[in-house]
Amino acid sequence: MSAAISQAVPVRKSHWPIYLMVFGITVMWSANFIAVKYAVEEMPAVLAMGFRTLAAGMLMVPIFTSAERSVTERRSMREDFWLLVALGVGGVTLNQLFFTMAMDHTSVAHGSLIISTTPISVLLLARLMKQERLTARKILGMLIALSGVVLIQLTPEKSSGAHWLGDLLALCGSLTFAAFTVFGKRITSRHSSITVNAFAYFGGSLAMLPLILWVGGGIDLSLLSTRAWLAIAYMAVFPSVLCYLGYFHALNYVSASRVAVFSYLQPAMATMMAVPLLGESVSSTLITGGCIALLGVAITQRG
Repeated sequence: MSAAISQAVPVRKSHWPIYLMVFGITVMWSANFIAVKYAVEEMPAVLAMGFRTLAAGMLMVPIFTSAERSVTERRSMREDFWLLVALGVGGVTLNQLFFTMAMDHTSVAHGSLIISTTPISVLLLARLMKQERLTARKILGMLIALSGVVLIQLTPEKSSGAHWLGDLLALCGSLTFAAFTVFGKRITSRHSSITVNAFAYFGGSLAMLPLILWVGGGIDLSLLSTRAWLAIAYMAVFPSVLCYLGYFHALNYVSASRVAVFSYLQPAMATMMAVPLLGESVSSTLITGGCIALLGVAITQRG
């Protein structure tokens, strides 16, 4: 077991390129809120998720088949076959399904708020699995970041369109991703991120196929706009394939809670993107809350 798994990895100068990459991943995941909103405007959430999973699975085929593997890794892949399937389908496909359905029933502001609590779940679960140390600085940083996010979301004009069902679905997605982060860190000691993500989308495609055929059978796909198809393409290429590969790569170098804490930035980023694209407005409360959230992230990074 590596030190990255058994305890929190201290911040080193060489780790900052990893944090920069995770920041880029956060930007792409934030834009995914907008893409999903565009998609579910024209098709059921389950169908949008199904198309996303199928497209991501097809993109993973050449990546998976061209990757070099040692004899030991191939043996481990056979031994861990069902564990890889369960981790991928439960942590990736199920997480994305909950997220897509949540965005069909609630606002970007509320959805991003619920999802921003993921690092707290990650830290507590990682502590339970003895992967992390729960320090006072980490707790303080997360509480400060969360207070900034709450301040953003309490702005009255940002709460329109929210519904308890969508918030509940977003919470379910947050919990599945927390489990994916912590348990996925253990399995990456034996498998590459390519293998983990390939199993996720191959298994997810098979699991979603009956729903796609059932839901899609009553929809005239020719009526879907170019924007809807571009949204599906974005959802498949960036947040599904590139972001998950990068996310798992980062977990090999820094602790789970340090990587996951960047999700605190998503509410501010997603809301800022929603201003020109979804017609939402910016307030001084949003700016203040975003600064507080960034401060909390900085404090947690030094925990």
